[in-house]
Amino acid sequence: MDSSEFDVRNAIGLVRRQIWLILSTVLIVAGLAAVYVFLQTPTYTASTLILVDPRQKNALDPDSQMSLLPTDNARVESEVEILKSPSTQLGAIARLGLVKDPEFGVRLGTLDRLMVFLKIKTMENLLADTDAQLRAVLTRFSDRVSIARRGLTYVISVSATSADPAKAALIANTLSSTYIDAQVDAKISNALSVRDALNRRLVQASTTINETENRIDSFVNENIEKVSTDSNRDDIKAMRANLEALKAESVSAQTLQASVSSLVSGKNWDGIAAQLRSDTVSQLKAERDKVLADMSSAAAGSSRESNLRASLAQLDQRLSDQVNVELGQLSTRIRSTQEEQERLRGSIRDIVLSSNLSNDVMVKIYELQQESSVAKTLYQDLLQRLRGVETQADLQLADSRIVSAALAPDEPSAPKTRLILMLAAVAGLGLGLGLAFLNENFIGGFTSDQQFEAVLGIPVISSIPLLSRGGRSITERSQVASELIDHPLTAYSESIRRIRLGLENMLRRKLQDKTREGGLIVVVGSAIPGEGKTTTAIAIARAFAMSGKRVLLVDCDLRRPSVAPSLGLTPENGLADYLTLSLDSQSIRQFVTKDKVPGLDMIVGKSSHRTSTDSLIETAQFNLLMELAKERFEIIVLDTPPILPVVDAQYLATRADIVTLVVHWASTSQRDVRSAVNDLRTTAGDDLPIAAVLSKAELGVGSYRNKYNSYYYYAPES
Repeated sequence: MDSSEFDVRNAIGLVRRQIWLILSTVLIVAGLAAVYVFLQTPTYTASTLILVDPRQKNALDPDSQMSLLPTDNARVESEVEILKSPSTQLGAIARLGLVKDPEFGVRLGTLDRLMVFLKIKTMENLLADTDAQLRAVLTRFSDRVSIARRGLTYVISVSATSADPAKAALIANTLSSTYIDAQVDAKISNALSVRDALNRRLVQASTTINETENRIDSFVNENIEKVSTDSNRDDIKAMRANLEALKAESVSAQTLQASVSSLVSGKNWDGIAAQLRSDTVSQLKAERDKVLADMSSAAAGSSRESNLRASLAQLDQRLSDQVNVELGQLSTRIRSTQEEQERLRGSIRDIVLSSNLSNDVMVKIYELQQESSVAKTLYQDLLQRLRGVETQADLQLADSRIVSAALAPDEPSAPKTRLILMLAAVAGLGLGLGLAFLNENFIGGFTSDQQFEAVLGIPVISSIPLLSRGGRSITERSQVASELIDHPLTAYSESIRRIRLGLENMLRRKLQDKTREGGLIVVVGSAIPGEGKTTTAIAIARAFAMSGKRVLLVDCDLRRPSVAPSLGLTPENGLADYLTLSLDSQSIRQFVTKDKVPGLDMIVGKSSHRTSTDSLIETAQFNLLMELAKERFEIIVLDTPPILPVVDAQYLATRADIVTLVVHWASTSQRDVRSAVNDLRTTAGDDLPIAAVLSKAELGVGSYRNKYNSYYYYAPES
């Protein structure tokens, strides 16, 4: 037949035979999946979309923004890693306060509880390890957060999962905003670092300017006498004298200001009045002294004392205000004096520089002026940059922004009930088919001649189809036993003739080089009960008889004799009766029954034997029976008990020329059949020929029964 047709037929047959195993597996897997889904707490997932703009941004100059296209992909991937970093996630945890959250917060594991229960550790010690707790919270947070780039776009998806849909959305949005805020903070920090560096450079530039200016002043002062003498400029001398006077006045005023400021903190009004020499301050001090004198004579706790204390407080406040006014006037005078000093210095410098000086002096002055000019230019440039950086620090923009904030989901993201149940059903179906295949081909029964021969190395001489009429299976023993006679042209009958042919061929090959006298013993056995062994033995015996041979069928199953019930016989004596009596060869005839097929005699069993039966088979009576049978019959068929539950079959196998092992198609487990074969080999040796027959085979579409249906004849039902 066509191989594809054979495969389809086998597959359909396998499913039909193992349907309950497949359905049970599907139901068990689906049930376990349903229990898993029921026990799971529903979780919700919310997602925030972040757009990363790789262009460099300058809020003060928007037109200067540019994209770094060659490194865009690396930039986006870098932002994904930053979002996944512990620092960003710890920032979100801190904002949300998840350390104390029941879902994400600190909780003791099973091992910790056990250690506390065994008093190996205390609860205080476990809770005191804040780093371990924070790491545990971070681990749970990371497990509930998913961050991924959407394809090759600039969009990053931030997803958070929680048992509370609102919390899931809050976590996703908070993590995104924490990342963006950290990005802005980093840019501000960078700008402030640049500002600090510029400030340090400005200090250096200012110092350089002061040094160059001082050097010019020093040079001018060094040459001012020469200029005054050479040019007879009395005004220069007058300005220098005025400058020295202003310096002295400025120093005196600064000294007075510092002294008065120190006296004010201690409210030393006497010292202040002596230092300032102000009429107003002196007058206020005199009034204060008078109030103090009056307080010394006033009764303690009287209203007069209270009034005097209030007056004293007012005078102290007026003195403080007046001293501040005087100090302000001192500050103004100091400032104006310093400004006048600067004006005089500039005038003196201008006069000196505009005078007719020697070349050496002019070159030196030019050099000093150029150094000062360069220092001032550098200072102005640094100052301008500093102002720009300070402005940018306040106007930093994030390179990323949230384009779609997370919303609280309406449906849980896990467990996916429908998907899990569907996958469980598919997995259960696949597992069921796999188990069915294993059961059918490795654990369960045999379904083909090739499988049987490949597993056990024993030839299968025929497969007996399941007997049926009009689509209904026939299992009645009497009908099966009489099928070869009543319907000799059916597929069942043809399979029996195949058995006879196979046995003849195997016996011929066995005896081709040997001289053998007497009949041949064919043992028909099975591994376990219910294989169809007895009906097969009857059919084999009848097939040999119908071929013209003299045949004897012996029901050797002493515990459960089945030949007589299958043929509808009620014998007066059975084989067990014969074996328990001392009879001669002439008396054996009373135990022999004639079959309706000419040439077939039978020794059947009468009833079950409740004692040990293997010892009966080893008696002289049974030996005599076998010797007589070999003399008078060409074929002796022994229907034996099942091999595995009873040892009788193994003893009988030692007498056999060939053993026919009947195996229920797709039912008897391979382990049982293998054990039965091993028992036969162990008892009778490896030289014993064993031929297998698959009984009750379900031959469907494509089988020889259907393929060659025209060669078979089925009598109509009565």
